[in-house]
Amino acid sequence: MMDTVAGPFQSLPSGLCEDASGEAGRLIQRMARRDGTALAELYALWAPVLLGGACRMLGERRDAEEVLRAAFERMWKRAESYDPHRMPPFVWAFVTMRELALERLQARRRGKREAVNPAAAHGANVKVLAGDDCQRLRAAMDQLELEERSCLERAIFLEYARQPEPGQSAAASATVKNHLRRALETLCNQLSRHEL
Repeated sequence: MMDTVAGPFQSLPSGLCEDASGEAGRLIQRMARRDGTALAELYALWAPVLLGGACRMLGERRDAEEVLRAAFERMWKRAESYDPHRMPPFVWAFVTMRELALERLQARRRGKREAVNPAAAHGANVKVLAGDDCQRLRAAMDQLELEERSCLERAIFLEYARQPEPGQSAAASATVKNHLRRALETLCNQLSRHEL
């Protein structure tokens, strides 16, 4: 199987989905102009987190590394068409990686002749949000407290808090679950009048 990936969650940046400084957006613009150093800088910025997500989806580090490489190749090719108004930079990168991981899972299952829908098997909905929906979701996320938002982002991107981390106390695990519960309640209340 694979090594433990993604490291301790405490080392993840908070506000994973945001690009408050605009650094990632500028790197994507430079990539669109075929600046290879921008690709290397984005790789250094995002590869550890994306690799962790790919490993969790695929269960094998070698496959995850191949998907990660393919994701950065695809982002390089599609950098010109990236629209920051549709989704934040990291979400764009994560969606790219996730699409490739799902394709890999489909190919794996086809090879085994199993009639399993990998998207359903992993609870994945590959639908990309429309611009208005993305704006509503951003506005709802902005209503969350920092800890709630951070826990929710980790849960979405790294399947955090399904099980306590090694060495995590029961109290710490309960705190994370409380943050997630409050975050989800807030989002449900904010988005209840919209159908996403």
